[in-house]
Amino acid sequence: MIKIKKALCLLAAAAAAICLLPCAASAGNGWFFKAAGHSQPVCYGGDSRVDEYGTLYLGAEGDKKVYLTFDAGYLNDNVYSIAETLRGHSAKAAFFILPAVVNSDAEFVKALDADGHFICNHTWSHSNVSGMNPDQLRSELERLETHCLEKTGVEMKKYFRPPEGSFSLKTLEYCRELGYSPVFWSFAYADWDASAQKDPEWALDKILSNLHDGMVLLLHPTSATNAAVMDRLLTAIEEAGYGFGTLDELCESQYGTDAESSGFIQGNPDAGNSVALTFDDGPHPEYTVEILDILAEYGVKATFFVIGKNAETYPGIVERIIAEGHEVGNHTWSHSAVAELTDEELAAEITRTEDYLRNSFGYVPVLFRPPGGGRYARAAEVAEKLGYDYVLWSWRTDSRDWSCPGSEVIANTVISNASGGDIVLLHDYASPVSHTPEALRKIIPALLAKGYGFVTVSELLSCS
Repeated sequence: MIKIKKALCLLAAAAAAICLLPCAASAGNGWFFKAAGHSQPVCYGGDSRVDEYGTLYLGAEGDKKVYLTFDAGYLNDNVYSIAETLRGHSAKAAFFILPAVVNSDAEFVKALDADGHFICNHTWSHSNVSGMNPDQLRSELERLETHCLEKTGVEMKKYFRPPEGSFSLKTLEYCRELGYSPVFWSFAYADWDASAQKDPEWALDKILSNLHDGMVLLLHPTSATNAAVMDRLLTAIEEAGYGFGTLDELCESQYGTDAESSGFIQGNPDAGNSVALTFDDGPHPEYTVEILDILAEYGVKATFFVIGKNAETYPGIVERIIAEGHEVGNHTWSHSAVAELTDEELAAEITRTEDYLRNSFGYVPVLFRPPGGGRYARAAEVAEKLGYDYVLWSWRTDSRDWSCPGSEVIANTVISNASGGDIVLLHDYASPVSHTPEALRKIIPALLAKGYGFVTVSELLSCS
């Protein structure tokens, strides 16, 4: 059981430096929303460009869940009190933490994780990330991720909240490349300043008068006001007919999991215990062959999203993929960034790969996956006109194997997060070294032992 601490971990100077304001910062864009009472608010002015990067901020209309998120820069008695209250309601939340939380009480972080809360990333230094390049952002995220794992044994979830809600579209693009889902909010109030706390009755009324479907609620757990109202707040939310959801559930609510609901295929909730393994960027002369050997050993079928120029370089491997009953998807000819291509250029990339597969093997692919992922409505329209389904993956099973984190990390990500109907993202072409084949030898038997079966993506989508 999480024990409420009696000794404060205030670190006043540090706290003042990390006010955790949910507002616009001086550089980049600031996240904002327009409240609409009990109706769903308009977030970020309704600008749909943020959706192209899988940004999370609001569940679907009709989603009777509230998604509790807490930005935690340090620990005090209020944090421990709120954790106890959440436990009493069996309410799961996401805690976006800074290093001070890990340093102050590693056991508390472990207890949060054991209680089913998501431990998520709020950067190492709480700096404005809107102008950071990919390497700088990677350092901010991975430094905290590594620190948390070493200190607590807890592997942080791949969800990230930019400090102060400050970001740029490039930030979102880099998040996608790094395997993180950016998370904002659909309601918040000024609760972060310990010296200017709101009246509890005012705060309770403010939150409940804006309760809405798919609400992503941003609170700061260091707030005395929030600690004072938390039990009544959770009770009132439950009495209004709402439950509490995880960020995984928010992703499915906001973006859907099938083509009919969203146009972007991420899985099939009607597929029972079937799971689809997918491999991007190949074929590779060593790793694809090794992966095919492992799949053959277990009698497992998978889907390979090939890059056209790689397929042309290693035609014998493509021939083997097809001959052994696996599915081949289209991953463009040259792995160009979809967002930087015109409609005509993207169509040419897709068509060139299709023409090569048809002319060389008599095989016509029907699935398209954009390099790097991303929910690009314009790209989806181009793919649809060419006869393709636009296939992404189930975000919680994004292995990030391309970053070479080691086979244990890759395998654990997939094994611990996989559910029936998921599309699992792996890569058969990685450099300088790939840990994917070794991880696959752990993933397949572990999921088989859990009762899952493996199918191609097209087979997964045909399940009902």
